[in-house]
Amino acid sequence: MKVTTLLLLWLISVPPVIADSLLVATAANFKPTLQKLLQDFDSTGSQSIRVSSASTGTLYAQAIHGAPFDILLAADTTRPQRLEAEGHAVAGSRVTYAIGQLVLVYQPALSALAESGLEEILSRPGLSLAIANPELAPYGQAAAQVLARRNLQAPQRSLLHASNVLQAYQMWFSGGADTALVARSLVSENYLVVPTQWYTPLEQQAVLMQIGASKPLALELMHYLQSERAQTIIAQHGYLIEGPAGG
Repeated sequence: MKVTTLLLLWLISVPPVIADSLLVATAANFKPTLQKLLQDFDSTGSQSIRVSSASTGTLYAQAIHGAPFDILLAADTTRPQRLEAEGHAVAGSRVTYAIGQLVLVYQPALSALAESGLEEILSRPGLSLAIANPELAPYGQAAAQVLARRNLQAPQRSLLHASNVLQAYQMWFSGGADTALVARSLVSENYLVVPTQWYTPLEQQAVLMQIGASKPLALELMHYLQSERAQTIIAQHGYLIEGPAGG
């Protein structure tokens, strides 16, 4: 994807800049949870915190090509490590804020089939399945690992690729797919949890970008994400966490 295209996508997705504001980039799976966290973090509404959301791969590409992110919340560890190594992020600022879970959502008409188990519904011929783009989204990579299992090679499966895991969920929610492999944090019903041993752990890391290093608000938010209060909220929204709040 060309640099100009990446920056144009970023400009479209982010509200106008406000003086003394903070720009937080988040992987699509975490956007709804981040919005809840920001409400708790800034309950008075006195701070200006804007959010840009996309797949982790897209956010990384935007960051290295000049998008002025203060904090980046990835859905993996690889991109934050690269951002530190390449000097775009503050060395030593990486923290694991959540561990994602992959689930399979299915249309209500498939409830009887779902009672037979995850393998039965994933291997059923002819069903459409939406996943995030494995090249850009860690949840898409995890979904691809699941589908590569020998006993899940469903004939005549219609595999639909979305730009990120939130779009894969929306594709299913709108009726455009029979099933979808998405983040547990996005769903409340009609889902089956995928065993964690079927895919590489979805460890999600946050990193402080160089632009945000001089902003007290960015430092406060990074500290808040690691607090017991924030970690409890994150766990309540379907993530596993490191520490007591995660069990």
